[in-house]
Order: sequence, then C-alpha cells, then structure tokens
Amino acid sequence: MEASNAVRQVEEILKIQDQFGKDFVEIKTPALFERLQRVGSGQTKLQVKKCLRFQVSCSDMDIEDLILEFEFPLDYPSNSTCLVRALSAKAVAANENDEEFYKTCSSDIKEYLKSFSGFECAELVLDWIIQNKDTCLINNESNGTPNNELEGKVKCFILRYNHLLSGPEHKKEKAMLDAAKKLKLQGGLLWGTPGVVIVVPPSTEIDAKDYGSECRTIGKRPGGVEEMWLPESGINEAGLGGLAQQKRGGKLQELDTSALRCACGDDEDLLRSVLGVK
Repeated sequence: MEASNAVRQVEEILKIQDQFGKDFVEIKTPALFERLQRVGSGQTKLQVKKCLRFQVSCSDMDIEDLILEFEFPLDYPSNSTCLVRALSAKAVAANENDEEFYKTCSSDIKEYLKSFSGFECAELVLDWIIQNKDTCLINNESNGTPNNELEGKVKCFILRYNHLLSGPEHKKEKAMLDAAKKLKLQGGLLWGTPGVVIVVPPSTEIDAKDYGSECRTIGKRPGGVEEMWLPESGINEAGLGGLAQQKRGGKLQELDTSALRCACGDDEDLLRSVLGVK
C-alpha cells in the first residue's frame, strides 16, 4: 500500500467524523485505522493486508433505517473508488441478512462513483444520499426481486482456486486450513482441480474477502469471491458450518464432489456453477 494513500484515507475518515460526529461513524477495523494514523512522512510503502472499513449511520440525515458501510481498497483513492454497501439498520441490529434490503441503493451508488476514480469520494456518497433520500431506499420486495425463489436458500460465497491438494506435504493448503480456523470461517473446502472454498452463514462476504486476502499472502490466489444461493437443507446435510463445524473444532468441512453435490441439493446445474464449469 502506498503511504500517501494511507494518509489520504485517514484524513478522509477524520473529516467525516468531524462533520457527522464520532457517534455516527463506527470504525470496523480499529487496529488498522490506528496503525495508519501513525504513518510517518519518510514512509513510502506499507505492508497492509486488510482494507479500512467503517460504517456511517444516516439517522442524523433523517434516514433512520440506513447504514452506509464503506471499504477503502488498498489503492484508494489514487487508482480506485471506495466500495459502499447500503444496509438496513434494523436488520443489522437483529443480525438478519441486511444486504438484501437496499441492493438498489448500493448499485446506484456504485454507478454514481464510476467517474470519480482518483478522488476521495466518501463525502460525495453522503451528499448523494442526502439529495436522493426520498427515492434511494428501495428493498428487494419493492424492486420486483422474486423472494419466493430464495425460500429455503442461504447466501454463500464461493472462492475458486486453480487447484487444492490434500495431504500434510502440501504446506500452502495446510496453511489455508489453519487460516480459516483462525478467522473462524464457516464452510467447507473441496480438494482437486479446481479447488473450491464455500463460505456459509454466519460468515459474511467480508469474512470471505478477508480469507481470500490471507490466501494470497500464503501463495494461493482465489479467482475472486462469488455470491451464490445454496439450499439450507443441503448445507446442513453436508455438514457445512454450524454445530457440525463446532464438533470439528472449528475446521472447514473437507469435501469431495459427492458431498458438494449434496450441499447443492443434488442440483447438477448449481453444482456446475459452484465449480465454475459451463
């Protein structure tokens, strides 16, 4: 990470705290935020794995149910825009699937920011929210998403690898399992070519991305993080996450193709999607 980006990121967050008040701005990566505040003038490069994340409550803007979650990529603001998710405050408080409420708002913000790469843009997002507060909060039900298609399914996140090899002699793969346990990641791992890690609730997209970053440090690079809905009954039957994972001492469930098919509810099309096979 460029030190100049770190300085600009910190300054931007401090400005937002000053403008909206610290009570309305929650730093989700406090240790990293404190570290970046200590960057010296002589530093040029920083060894940073995670991205700064913070949330802004919009209740002070008369939008009671909206929380904006910001993530600053490592090359922000010099070469990218910030990432923003619009969350339901009520769903967050109830520990529900908050991401499904304001997808349209998140998409509109992403589209709005496309032309602002190279600039600090968190304040621009907050200004946009204020200007569009009467129309931006549209949940899945009102924008026509067929909720009945998702009944009995849970949102999972898929990380695919060129290959994952089983056995103690494969040190990178062993390090991946250890990292997943350390991060308390819920889900399973398919050995082979391709190799697949399935992240299931209560682990989140952020958890999946953090794990992907850890894997890149280990030397195993995933091909991104893909959202996918899997049948809850299949996940439970395959022993992914939950009580089954607790009984394994927090380890990911090690899968073969048969077990992965079970997790997909014996749906061959879904299985091919998880594998990334057309």
